[in-house]
Amino acid sequence: MSWREKFRHAFAVDAPGPAEPTDSQRVVVEMLLGKIVERGMAQPAGIFLESWRPLGVLTGQGMQALSPFAGILLDPNAWKEVADYLDKRGAIAWMLQRMDELETQREDKLRANKNTERPHAPPK
Repeated sequence: MSWREKFRHAFAVDAPGPAEPTDSQRVVVEMLLGKIVERGMAQPAGIFLESWRPLGVLTGQGMQALSPFAGILLDPNAWKEVADYLDKRGAIAWMLQRMDELETQREDKLRANKNTERPHAPPK
């Protein structure tokens, strides 16, 4: 690798837009987002992620620094996968899109269950 290629690589940034996770990252991130949506916390989580979007790469770096301590309480592999994914610039945008999709699916399922329930017969 020539010095010019090294120089270009040193200042390279990710492409704009949402960043697709790898297969192993997708499993962990989808599980995390699924739990958030399942608990009805998509809106607060969305606000939190939006507020941290400018610092997304720093968040990933902070998670990398805390990984020895987090490994005591949490699955260290899952922690590392999320931290590696958050190092990408478009990670938060993708997470927000996916969380919206999961929330829409959840609302559709709830609406379908509500429509299929039979109304109770009035007491006689």
